[in-house]
Amino acid sequence: MADALWDDDPSAAPDAVPGGLTDPGWLVRADPGSVLALPWNMSEPEEQRLAMVYRASLDVHRQLTDAERRFVLALDAARLEQVDLAAQFAAVAVPGADPLGWEPAWVSGSQADSRLVRTLTGHQGQVTAVATAVVAGRALAVTGGRDGTVRVWDLAAGREACPPLPCRTDARSALSAEVDRIATATLDGSEVALLRSKLAGEQRLLVLDLATGFVTGECVRVVAVAELAGRSMVLTLEDDRTLRLWNAATGAELGLSVPAQLLAGPDGYPAEVRVELGGAVRTWDLVGNELDSAPVDAAQQMFDSQAVAVVVDGRLVACAFDHPHGGDTVVTLIGDLAAACGHRSGAPVRVSQSVAVAGRPAALLREYGGSLRVWDRVAGSRPGAQGWVVTTDELRGQPLQLPAEDPGEDYWFWQLADPAPALAVDAGRAAGSVLGTFVVDGRALELTTDADHAVRVWDAATGAEVGERPFPCHEDRIRAGALAEVNGQLRAVTAGLDRSVRLWEVACGRQVNGPLKGHTGHVWDVATAIVDGHPVAVTAGADHTVRVWGLGERRVLRRTGIRGHKDVVLAAAMTTVQGRPAVVTAGADKTLRTWDLATGIPYGGGIAAEVSLLATAELDGRTVAVTVAPDATLRRWDLGTGQELGQPVAGPAGRVLALATAGVDGRAVAMTGSSDGTAQLWELATGQHLGRPLTGHTGRLTALATATVDGRALAVTGSWDKTVRLWDLATGRQLGEPLTGHADWVTSVITTTLNGHPIAVTAGRDGTIRTWSLPDGRPCAEPLPCPAGPVRGLATAVLGTSTHLITTNGTETVSVRDLATGAELVPPLRCPAPVQSALAAPDGALVLCFGPEIAVLSAVDGQASGRAAASGYDSARVAARPGP
Repeated sequence: MADALWDDDPSAAPDAVPGGLTDPGWLVRADPGSVLALPWNMSEPEEQRLAMVYRASLDVHRQLTDAERRFVLALDAARLEQVDLAAQFAAVAVPGADPLGWEPAWVSGSQADSRLVRTLTGHQGQVTAVATAVVAGRALAVTGGRDGTVRVWDLAAGREACPPLPCRTDARSALSAEVDRIATATLDGSEVALLRSKLAGEQRLLVLDLATGFVTGECVRVVAVAELAGRSMVLTLEDDRTLRLWNAATGAELGLSVPAQLLAGPDGYPAEVRVELGGAVRTWDLVGNELDSAPVDAAQQMFDSQAVAVVVDGRLVACAFDHPHGGDTVVTLIGDLAAACGHRSGAPVRVSQSVAVAGRPAALLREYGGSLRVWDRVAGSRPGAQGWVVTTDELRGQPLQLPAEDPGEDYWFWQLADPAPALAVDAGRAAGSVLGTFVVDGRALELTTDADHAVRVWDAATGAEVGERPFPCHEDRIRAGALAEVNGQLRAVTAGLDRSVRLWEVACGRQVNGPLKGHTGHVWDVATAIVDGHPVAVTAGADHTVRVWGLGERRVLRRTGIRGHKDVVLAAAMTTVQGRPAVVTAGADKTLRTWDLATGIPYGGGIAAEVSLLATAELDGRTVAVTVAPDATLRRWDLGTGQELGQPVAGPAGRVLALATAGVDGRAVAMTGSSDGTAQLWELATGQHLGRPLTGHTGRLTALATATVDGRALAVTGSWDKTVRLWDLATGRQLGEPLTGHADWVTSVITTTLNGHPIAVTAGRDGTIRTWSLPDGRPCAEPLPCPAGPVRGLATAVLGTSTHLITTNGTETVSVRDLATGAELVPPLRCPAPVQSALAAPDGALVLCFGPEIAVLSAVDGQASGRAAASGYDSARVAARPGP
């Protein structure tokens, strides 16, 4: 590797003793670099199990303390149904850290996959393109995304192989270009990647030398090639509409590009061209003849002020302007170059994406020094044969094609090698689109998809279809695909807009071991490679990650059926179903699910519902869920049967930001808090609102909880106006004056007990937690500082002799402290993904929702006999809500 590439990470030297990978304690305490340096394809079953668990959150282990890593490993073991390993990891002693306090009882594991080899992180935006190559024996992946960077990864080491390459930035808007297409090839004996970048509608195709990590050139758009005055010339068009004329033999630029004005003639068609050259104004007609060297009358209408001209030796050679013509971008050639190219002067000429020089196929790259390089596409040619600046190239893996994503978009097609023979076109193939062309075991194959989301494989030499039949792959449009040989069998890897990655046996169209699970957003691209002799797939995701999958690995199948959501959990609530404790969750996958708290087995197959807020209640002996949709519609669901109760109810005007349920005068009610600062009561049996809205807040009502104190139903609300207010739900009146103390928005409210006394706990964006006596509203103690930023979720549980305060702030960390003193009771619980909800269960268990997963933690050291203080006061509260 050249000096531009990073050397091997010295921290990656193994410090393990033989057999260390079979010791959970070593995995907790070892430097992650030492673990990452070990081969990922272990041979011993116990090593395979532990390696599988460690790889599940490989991307975060470098960032964790030993105590945090202990909890993540315990969670991941439970996600992969390695229950014995989960207990072993939870029991590991960490010097200087307290015991864990909770251990996983069950975790849904919907996105855990034993085939995951690496998770590569570094992109700060969606990763939209990936390609692979081999440089100096190292398998590399090149990725581009919407964070304005291109990154090169060493797939075996699991880290970046060179510093990130920043894309160009627009000086006016400060926006950075996005790389959305990548292809790799061997040019002149060097491995390169072609990167298509887009910025404000402008597209460029850059060439990245993978051996150095530097951009070495840019493919240019060709207008025309001609022999003019004995010289082979190429006219190119820049994204800013600049025309440039090059000598193909020397790479030198000819002439001068200057701004021009097209003057309108009869019927508005451009009849004359005016150019400033050396301070003098020259005017030509459309056939290139100079008409007048005097200034043009200022009264003449200007057709296009952004046109440009190329002037050589005082002569106008060409003039260009954007001219819509059948949906294509074209330019107008004027003067001698038009005649040399065989075009009528002034006729529109389509901008070409490829070029032939003297009848030979070539691609053009402008080096950053400004010179033009002509790359001959005919393998084996040598410089000097045509007098050009020529280098050779060869096919590596696949032709370089960057297909358009949407109809009508330009096709950037740079075929830097002799293309494979055209495929025989039949009706089935003509209706589809090409996902890519791949060379597998010396055989050129093309992967296509059709409107039914089915995939076909074609032999590029014969045009014959490979395999028995097209195989249906996805529930939505297929975004990307790749081919690889695995254990002598041809397999296809496909990624679709249904957010899944799937592996298929091409010969029979059979899916292998179900979807590859792990990405939490769209998968935009996929490529294959060989790492340490094993075939892998590399996927680029909207979740900012690049993931590497072992294609020859077998998935560990889940036995209990705890599948979980397919997307992030947005809200959760505790309840009981058929007399058993249960947790109800709502996901971004538009499903509502109910889980048995003890076993994790879901009740039924889930309810199809788009939910932003969730609460539960008892109605006529049935357990119901009350949901609010993004459009403020309220719905009621029987959790025992999965059926909707009654008709949807149109919610209050404005956005609903908070939701709770309560019992008022023997009636089950729901209470909503809105962006207009008001609260409204709704009767659950009928769906009708009760009384007038509760008014008083002067800002958005962002937090809400209910409680029953001395037989009276109360509500506690928090708002953008920095106040907390108490309400009597039977009368709809505010109790006392607003409670003040928070210096910023109130973001969370719960009700609980402290030393047997009912209280409200509030958290604000000012970074403090405050406690208030119910119902008089007096402060109970000094404010507690938030451990790591503003609190987004609160829960409390009485375990042993103390009331535990559990807080989340939208990150991966959960804090557990003593509500009375603020002292930390157990080390912070670090999850593999941001925590959206934290709930306390009646039996002392803790429910955490992180990403799409649900985890139930059991208290250890005899604390499980405690009870959740939340059960009598805030069991219907919302544990997660969108930001105001």
